[in-house]
Amino acid sequence: MGEGPESIAAEDFAQVEAGLWLEGPVAVADWAWLERSWQAPAAFWKALHGQWERRQPGVTKSAPSRHYDFHHDLIGRQRDSTTPALACFESGAWQTWSYAELGAAVEGLAARWEQAGVEAGDILAILHPPGPRWLVSVLAGLRLGLVVSVLPPQGPAFVQRRLENLAPRWLALEPLWLRRLPESWRDSALPDEAVATAPTRRSHVYAGTDVVALCFDPASATPDVPRPLDADGLYLGALRDGFLALGVRPGSFCAAPGWHFLESQPGMALAVLLCGGCWVEIELAEVEQNPARLLEQPITVLGVSLELREVLRKQPPQGVKPWRYWFRHPAESQDLSSWTEFVTGLGLEDCYAGNLLWNTALGGALLFSVRRKGAAHPETVPAAAACWQLGAVAAPELPALGGSGRLCLGQRGGKEIVWTPAPYLLTRNRGGWLHLGQYPKGRVGRTYPVQEVLDVLAGRVAYSALVEMPTGVGDPLQVLLVFGEAADEESLRTRIAGEMGREFLPDRIEHLKLLPRRDEEGKADPAWCQAHYPTGELHRRQRDPVYQALSELKRALLALDG
Repeated sequence: MGEGPESIAAEDFAQVEAGLWLEGPVAVADWAWLERSWQAPAAFWKALHGQWERRQPGVTKSAPSRHYDFHHDLIGRQRDSTTPALACFESGAWQTWSYAELGAAVEGLAARWEQAGVEAGDILAILHPPGPRWLVSVLAGLRLGLVVSVLPPQGPAFVQRRLENLAPRWLALEPLWLRRLPESWRDSALPDEAVATAPTRRSHVYAGTDVVALCFDPASATPDVPRPLDADGLYLGALRDGFLALGVRPGSFCAAPGWHFLESQPGMALAVLLCGGCWVEIELAEVEQNPARLLEQPITVLGVSLELREVLRKQPPQGVKPWRYWFRHPAESQDLSSWTEFVTGLGLEDCYAGNLLWNTALGGALLFSVRRKGAAHPETVPAAAACWQLGAVAAPELPALGGSGRLCLGQRGGKEIVWTPAPYLLTRNRGGWLHLGQYPKGRVGRTYPVQEVLDVLAGRVAYSALVEMPTGVGDPLQVLLVFGEAADEESLRTRIAGEMGREFLPDRIEHLKLLPRRDEEGKADPAWCQAHYPTGELHRRQRDPVYQALSELKRALLALDG
């Protein structure tokens, strides 16, 4: 279909938005506009941007698919507004910044960085923990034309490996955290304090093809390698997702405590700001201590992770819940009965529920859904204006022959489309799609960094390996095998959590007195471990006197060789 009379127009968006709010489980969505967006993406972006201009104050300085002034469209257009832009729970209290106050903070930090010598195109790594500082740093970086990259400072080994691959010119982080990094990074640290002046340069305008962010994709085969995201992808993705995936309007408050940081940021926060909403920053740990915190702000859009669901089920906050719409990750949707109990237990029958698979590295919300009142549901559809197809699961370069396959994203350019496989599996359902899981499997749609975890244990145990243990339903278990001499399990867990982050703790640690087959590097052969552990063969051999004797002989030979 060409970009002619049948393409979507700006005035159509009121009907499109209304069609995403369904009153019950049997109502069927009309996806004709979505089909047109895939076939005529340029017309879709133009119409969406036109609708955004109608709804937002001021004049835009951006043109879809041509150039973008992020700072002006996110903050500058509303810098004199008293509308809340950021609410953050810190040090036991809420702090709120209006768009004017957030703009002043960004200007002051950008001016200080300009004095420090930053130049447009420099790579900036942002390692601030949850709180206002990481978002202010992102916005200051966009103000100056930097290439921004956000990293949660959850462990020195985790951060150092990614910094080496990122090779940033500058670091934005707290002085205390800088001491945990090698001295080679000290000269890259930017000042952390703002000044009372504005930068001398105008806010930077990125061309559509300029790289504006380097994102770490936790679902990719190489989660430690940054992936470039151009200005088209970041700006248009945030615009689309604020409107359609999150349903944000000026004055909306949006929070997603416990949502995976690298998957969602900075795209989710920028989507909220671009549509005139307020981003609410609160850590899951604070909600665990007092779930009523979620009622202290007028949150209308709430991301509910599996961990947050369990917190709220155990300690339901008492009082009127302002949440108009709550969403979850499709990879956490298998236990539909538990989600239904969540709705009834918290009295959310008048709230709308939906599903979002967000991956900022790939452009934002790759899968979104209609919002059904009072009913948790598994439906999803690929994002509007996306270039996509279904490929065969194990060979995604080949088209899927049925209604199920692996999501592949295309890059338009010239006469051909270059297809890049994503790990997400889809199947058709009721005019939409169901998310079936991930290939290869991981944890909640994310890759488990096997080699990184093993590297932080080097020197702590003689031989170790990580294997996947199938469970039949849901994600496989990640099992750490420790061969030979016994090791203190708690010390191993502390080491992994401290160097990598708690999300990478194995589900189980098994100690096996036998010595493993070794690979060419002298380490436990991972293929041998994966083949023999899930079948129970390693446990059988551990009880067999013959294998016990062979293991002792191997240990003696290795001692002589050493």
